[in-house]
Amino acid sequence: MDTYLIKYLVDNADNELSRKYIDFFKTELDWHIYNSENGISKTYYKDRKISLKEKLTRLYQYSNAMFVTSSQAPSTKTKVLSTVFLPMVDTLSELGFESYSPVWHPLGRKNITGDFKTIQWHKDVQNRIRNADFNSFLDPNFQNELESFQQYLLKQYQKQDFRALFLYTELYFYSRYSIDIFKKMDRPSLIFTHGFPGMYTLEYENRSDYLMVWSEKIKKNYVDAGFSDSKIKVVGHPKYKNLPKEKNLRSDLSDILIIPVSSATWHQHKYSETVINDKSLVVLYLYKVQTVLKKLGVKKVRYRVHPSINKAWVHAFLDQDFYVRDTESLDDSLRHSSLVIGSNSTVLLETLIHGVNYIAFDPKDENGVNMSGYKSVTPFDGSEEKLMMCYDEAELEKMLRFNALTDYALVHEFIQNFDLSVLKEIIK
Repeated sequence: MDTYLIKYLVDNADNELSRKYIDFFKTELDWHIYNSENGISKTYYKDRKISLKEKLTRLYQYSNAMFVTSSQAPSTKTKVLSTVFLPMVDTLSELGFESYSPVWHPLGRKNITGDFKTIQWHKDVQNRIRNADFNSFLDPNFQNELESFQQYLLKQYQKQDFRALFLYTELYFYSRYSIDIFKKMDRPSLIFTHGFPGMYTLEYENRSDYLMVWSEKIKKNYVDAGFSDSKIKVVGHPKYKNLPKEKNLRSDLSDILIIPVSSATWHQHKYSETVINDKSLVVLYLYKVQTVLKKLGVKKVRYRVHPSINKAWVHAFLDQDFYVRDTESLDDSLRHSSLVIGSNSTVLLETLIHGVNYIAFDPKDENGVNMSGYKSVTPFDGSEEKLMMCYDEAELEKMLRFNALTDYALVHEFIQNFDLSVLKEIIK
């Protein structure tokens, strides 16, 4: 039985061009289906309001692209097109690369590339993503326009001699569209992963030429899932430098932070498996944790939900004498936390780096599916002995009573020293 609208449209498209662009807009089309309810954060709405500050910032960036970057003297360094975090820029320069960001994802205030025609195209596409009806994306005329503009961008990128494409994800339209352009140019595309993979499957994160990951351990998981060994490159992460080899972890019940599951579905990760979550499960998770902590005499804790979830919507369900919404930055919050209880999240590593114990609480059903609707992958699947992992309230209570400690050594197993030298081998 058909259970996923986008898959049905791809499978039954009239031609290859239609199939291609329905697939390219998969995530944005999902927003029409899954993003209309109160449980979703407004920042994830397809038609979210754009603030005046954001509008002025983009105007400055567009002006920079047209009047500053275009007038710069030719660079002697190898140029790459990138949507990846700015801390990489200095390291890239040391290796002989110069990074430029596109107008569809401008970074900072300089080295933004794009002309007036590209900016107008981008604004038209963005307007459609935010405001147009679902059916308008199926319009053959629109799809033909996109295909034609690909050729324009291809010629622009060849003229500017971009030797590679750096992306932080391949989920969205612009990423898929750009990967396709660089394939036609026979130049590599690289995805720089930005956290624990939520899944290891060939259907997910397999469009680019390379996946840049944090450690050999993560690479092995991708290879075990069927990815080519040569596709996965270990580069570490620039945020994590000079981490101590050992660290004593704080672990008591005085100032607990809870990281609940992300139960909001705002897009489907795969065509082959449709996951529809009950958004109230984030609330249920918090109820379960509260029940355990009250048995231990805890009176009040902080919690922070995933950015895709409407914080006010969740808070209205909670015992507000017990639960306090955490509004600090994650770094500031972890600096004074005494313990973190959380779901499957990269916050595990952040917590350990800040010298705080992390107890993973991940309730599952009889088929091994957790409250987010997925089967957990390492290190949250029970295979990692260094991680204190519990699957029901009784196990959580036992771990807290005996002050079970996750091993700080996990940090160095999942994060290796930042090293981009492999780029010299990939990019010619």
